[in-house]
Amino acid sequence: MLTRQVAVWKQEILTDLLKLLKKYSVIAVADLPKVRSSQIQEIRKKLRGKADLVVTKNTILRKAAEKAAGEKQNVDKFAQGLAGSKVLIFTQMNPFELILFLNKNKVRVPAKGGDVATSDIVIPAGNTGLQPGPVISEFNEAKVQTRIEGGSIFVARDTVAVRKGETVPTKIASLLTKLGMKPMEAGLSLSYAYDNGSVLGPAELAFDLDQIKNDFASAARLAFGFAVEASILLPATAPLIISKAYRQAVAVSVESAFLTKETAQFIIQKAYANMNALSSAISSAKPEALGPQQTQSELSSGTSKG
Repeated sequence: MLTRQVAVWKQEILTDLLKLLKKYSVIAVADLPKVRSSQIQEIRKKLRGKADLVVTKNTILRKAAEKAAGEKQNVDKFAQGLAGSKVLIFTQMNPFELILFLNKNKVRVPAKGGDVATSDIVIPAGNTGLQPGPVISEFNEAKVQTRIEGGSIFVARDTVAVRKGETVPTKIASLLTKLGMKPMEAGLSLSYAYDNGSVLGPAELAFDLDQIKNDFASAARLAFGFAVEASILLPATAPLIISKAYRQAVAVSVESAFLTKETAQFIIQKAYANMNALSSAISSAKPEALGPQQTQSELSSGTSKG
């Protein structure tokens, strides 16, 4: 009797999975370990109408994928690659759009012994609000310098207790909890995805939004510079191209001594500078050529002792 009930239960899940596979074109997979059930419920609420979250055994998903393989290209290959506890997200959202949504909905939670730090865990300087006592030894073990002031424990300076990627020791986790700190970032992170026949792994799903923004900004600057150099007239490039053309025209006019009201000052300055340079060269080569009573400084200033 028990075996029959289990078989019926599995059949119901299999039927539900087949319906979801038919309804949605994208299946995203997130690792389930260390994700709080409350977080899944919260994300399920926020995704209502956009996605369905399902926690099920990989074996049942594989059976559903095998049945749907005729309509869903590579879905059986996708299901075969899954191992461990997973949460499935069935949706029409682009996988990367879903990643951005999940990243925005991550929360800060207290650290537990054995957690892997998602970023540097820094105990800030200042009043901890804790009274002196046995907890002092916990600060010492975490190599955090403290002082007693006004009946409270003060942290002397900002101190990194655990670095990103390191395992959080149980005693440090206890200390962080006493300090009211929530240093861990928790939520769903996609590890695999199926998108209209394409199977995406961790490498394809890993992307840095800030880096992508910087790359686009850099590309835009390079394109703008190229457009100006190539004299490609656009609303954004026209002022710089015209300004550059004006400077080049002035430079050509000055070089050819073509007098206009815009170039006269520069031509005279250039002629004066050339005269000084020539006088300096003559003075160095043959000082007497300037005359017995005229010095280079007097010539430059336009005066003489005569």
